[in-house]
Amino acid sequence: MNVLAGLALLLSLPGCLVNLNRVPGDTQKFKENQTGYNYYLYVPSWHNNDQSWPIIVTCHGTPPYDSAWSQIHEWRGIAEQYGLLVIAPELQATSSGRTLDSQDQIRRQQQDEQAILNIVQKTITSLNGDPDRVFMVGWSAGGYDVYYTGLRNPQIFRALAVRMGNFDEKFLTDVTPRMDPYQSVVVFLASEDFPAINTQCRNAYKWLNDRNMKRVSIREIPGLHERKPKAAFSYFKDVAEQYSFVRLSAVKNVDGDPLTVQFYAHISPEPQTVVWDFTDHKISNEMAPKHKFPKPGTYDVNVTIITKKSAKTQRKIKLDLTDKNP
Repeated sequence: MNVLAGLALLLSLPGCLVNLNRVPGDTQKFKENQTGYNYYLYVPSWHNNDQSWPIIVTCHGTPPYDSAWSQIHEWRGIAEQYGLLVIAPELQATSSGRTLDSQDQIRRQQQDEQAILNIVQKTITSLNGDPDRVFMVGWSAGGYDVYYTGLRNPQIFRALAVRMGNFDEKFLTDVTPRMDPYQSVVVFLASEDFPAINTQCRNAYKWLNDRNMKRVSIREIPGLHERKPKAAFSYFKDVAEQYSFVRLSAVKNVDGDPLTVQFYAHISPEPQTVVWDFTDHKISNEMAPKHKFPKPGTYDVNVTIITKKSAKTQRKIKLDLTDKNP
């Protein structure tokens, strides 16, 4: 049984949750070589390389009220039980954004982004992390990095969860062009939280909807301004079961013919239906079709993926098959 199948089985059984405080796995602190960032990593005690492991990147709030160590500590029990690799980097952009000008805050977010991407890649290669199941979550000021890094890299992060998170659209000026409307995002707010935080949560939800994000939700949970990792974990589990994670690629000049293109689709989980529309009045239901276009030109190839739970995802590949660029 693979990891996510096990997750689905465990979460479908009433009363199956056991003590989430048991943490016999390995927590270590590392330094990312290129950026010099420190980060904590939790590896379950039953980790092996015979299967791939989902990855959670958790972003801490404003020090000293929160820290990477606090984040890794709260996730360890869930990670040990369900088989998750958890990364908690020490971040720069989670100091109070109200005290920073926009350029300084964006610079910090960019530095955090590079470190996070490097750490995720190392975790995938060294611990058999699953590149199809990388999730990002943040609490309080950790929302700054989730909105920035997560939305700018939808090909890496399958879903995002922000818990009672800070938001300011002036820190996201270079994000919109890279957003994927089918990326899943949830904004959690607490019923008894600070009014200013709840206002920011609602502003984030509106900002995402205004940009035609199709899988955005806002959820109110009871309580104060508290870290509640189980809510984010349950959301990630639901996303992985319900929606497709898609990577498309195309190889031109196949068989020496500048008009023949080989297409590839990597889709997780396995879909019910795939429809390639080559916009030349031809379609295909193959996972990896090879197609000859009628003449040189530019083409928008549209792909529609439908899961076994009837959730639809659409993608587009732009092709330049002009004589100058075969």
